[in-house]
Amino acid sequence: MTKVSIIGAAGTVGSSFGYHLAVQSIVTEIVYVDIPSKHSFTVGQAEDTNHALAYHSDTEVFCGDYSDTENSDIIVITAGKPRQPGQTRIDLATDNKNILDSIINSLLEYNDDFISIITTNPVDLLNRYVFESGNRPRESVLGFGGILDSARFRYTLSQKLSLPPTAIDAAILGEHGDSQVPIFSQIKLSETTTPTFSPDEMEAILSSLKESAMRVIEQKKATQWGPSAGLYHMVSSIIEDNNHTYPCSVVLDGEYGLSNVSLGVPIHLGSNGMKEIIEWDLSPSEQNALQKSAEKLNSEYNLL
Repeated sequence: MTKVSIIGAAGTVGSSFGYHLAVQSIVTEIVYVDIPSKHSFTVGQAEDTNHALAYHSDTEVFCGDYSDTENSDIIVITAGKPRQPGQTRIDLATDNKNILDSIINSLLEYNDDFISIITTNPVDLLNRYVFESGNRPRESVLGFGGILDSARFRYTLSQKLSLPPTAIDAAILGEHGDSQVPIFSQIKLSETTTPTFSPDEMEAILSSLKESAMRVIEQKKATQWGPSAGLYHMVSSIIEDNNHTYPCSVVLDGEYGLSNVSLGVPIHLGSNGMKEIIEWDLSPSEQNALQKSAEKLNSEYNLL
């Protein structure tokens, strides 16, 4: 039996992820939780999801409260104030820290051994805060963001190179935000091919990436399908213990020469969350950019 709870399930990301996970029939039970004022809507999301499962999945989906999350294997937290047009993720720091405090305290009343995946922005700062505020191993305290940034990187490269995104292996490390670091040195179009880009081309790609999420927010008010798909890949890798490598935010302890900061690095995911951090051989400019991303996050952590 595998149990996943989603906190913030009335929202676009939480509900989309819940549906995505439920239809794949890889978990036994999914609990939708949200604030009391959204209870009726959350009940409707759960019932609508169940109607979608009737022909191909026996996953049980229901709306509950924090007591219903008891003995969850994985808890995905998508709750929090979303970005509005013109806002940066750091603008949400104080409000979302307070929201996350309440959520974590409520979860710990009923759970002590679980993997958390946080999407609440600014995710790197809040993931570090959750780790440092509790007693759980860092392997089980994960932040979401790098896998989504990397998907956007792959899509941007696919447009530039006129290739399908699935033919491109590419990743972004560092902050889920403005100091993200595209790892051009690790791009693979095949097992042996690494394309080359001029400095101007790399800067244009990075600029497009930084604007990609806000373009979606301005056009449809919120990002939805990209985050929900990325969350599914993370959760399915943990459940299936398949050793897939994805960029995820985790608190570092000397890896990449960094400590006491949570940011995106490539990790093997498995049944206990993070199995190991993979230390790629970065170019000097990439290592320097990752260091600067960590310094930025450390300076902003004081805002919490």
